Amino acid sequence: MGIKYHSNMIYTAVFLFMYVGQDNCASINDTNVLLRNVMKEYNKNIRPVDNQNNAVQVNAALSIMSIQELDEIRGIFSIMGFMYVTWHDANMMWDPKDYGGVEYVMTSYKDVWVPELILVNPAEETGTLGKKWQRVLFNHTGFASWWPGDLIKSTCALDVYSYPFDTQECFMGFSARGYSTDQVKISSPNDEIDFSYYTESPAWKLAQSKTNIYSEGMQIYFHVYLERKPGFVIVNVLLPLTFLSLLNVFVFLLSPESGERISYCITVLLSIAVFMTIVSDTLPKSSEPVPLISYKLMSDMVISSLITLVTILNLRLYNKKHTKIVPNWLQSMHLFLSCKRPKYENQVKADNAEGMKNGRKKLEAEDICIGRKRENQMQSEIMSDANNSRKPAVLTLHLEGVPYKSIEERIAKLISEVEENGDEHVQVSWKNISNMVDGIAFIAFTFLSICSLVVFMVITYKHE
Repeated sequence: MGIKYHSNMIYTAVFLFMYVGQDNCASINDTNVLLRNVMKEYNKNIRPVDNQNNAVQVNAALSIMSIQELDEIRGIFSIMGFMYVTWHDANMMWDPKDYGGVEYVMTSYKDVWVPELILVNPAEETGTLGKKWQRVLFNHTGFASWWPGDLIKSTCALDVYSYPFDTQECFMGFSARGYSTDQVKISSPNDEIDFSYYTESPAWKLAQSKTNIYSEGMQIYFHVYLERKPGFVIVNVLLPLTFLSLLNVFVFLLSPESGERISYCITVLLSIAVFMTIVSDTLPKSSEPVPLISYKLMSDMVISSLITLVTILNLRLYNKKHTKIVPNWLQSMHLFLSCKRPKYENQVKADNAEGMKNGRKKLEAEDICIGRKRENQMQSEIMSDANNSRKPAVLTLHLEGVPYKSIEERIAKLISEVEENGDEHVQVSWKNISNMVDGIAFIAFTFLSICSLVVFMVITYKHE
């Protein structure tokens, strides 16, 4: 009894093993028979739905592997990626038991119905998505999945107003042309693009993405938002341009006798013009909008031109003949900006003090003379030399008939008048005026250059 029971168990196990092995080990002949049977009456021109009044529900998702190019000049956005497209095909259904357990079969997309998705904004010639070597995988339930991959080139309208701190929005639209909304409806299982296989771009950073359906399911759009990596432009354009702008103002510290001022200005002006050419070659030829960096370059060009003009006019002032008198308003401006009194003024004060001291000694001698000879008239002459660094000033006092008490007051009054009128003896040359213009121009153009950079950065970041 026990031996018989064990024998039955062994036969049962062998039978189950043979059945399972047959079910899981489909032969190549089973697959051939399956394809021959399902494809025998298959017509790829007929939509694969039992009820032809219903639409084929197509799901599409995009996966981007890399960004090949974003051409600002031609407005071309190209990526390397593939789409994951699924639908249900009523013609591709079978029972795996009838074909040795075959549950999946694969065939060329040229032999079956596929939703021919066409790029609606192509940068080059229009074509359907997919290559002849790409396959469609069918499940025995009729579920079809297709992975058409290719280099996709689409147009992209670029907004380079904030270049090189700009963010671009590019999209790729696909449509099932040739069908109406009642025949094919496109939808997407994901709200975003898949970047699982994405390789980082050296020039662009992915900010975000989204997927939208338009025209009642006739079109699907994949939007990509890209942020430019500005490091290259900052190092190779903005920083050299900033240094040139600041270096340009140092022409006013260059000695006029060197004879290099004009060549210095022209060299910097030409350098800025070269940068304008470089930037214009990397941007689209569009006037809407004009890149903000173009305005920055133009302002630097204007500032450099003004510096050249001021330098030329200032050299004419520096080389003016000394016989031409400097206008009083220029002399007053020079004295006001110099913020110091003339050096000879202290000398005048010292000479006047010495003259007053000598005058007092002479008055004492005259006083003695007047005491001895009261009937004689008093005559005295007091001379004081008021010398300065440019020309001597002589003070002569006639004291005939002047009372003794008012003599000292008269001397002090005249000394005060000399001090008050001391500035009338200042002689400001044209070289002094030229130096004054250099100082004013250095400060003014340095301020303008810094303001140009600050305004550019502030407006750029606000626009972001």
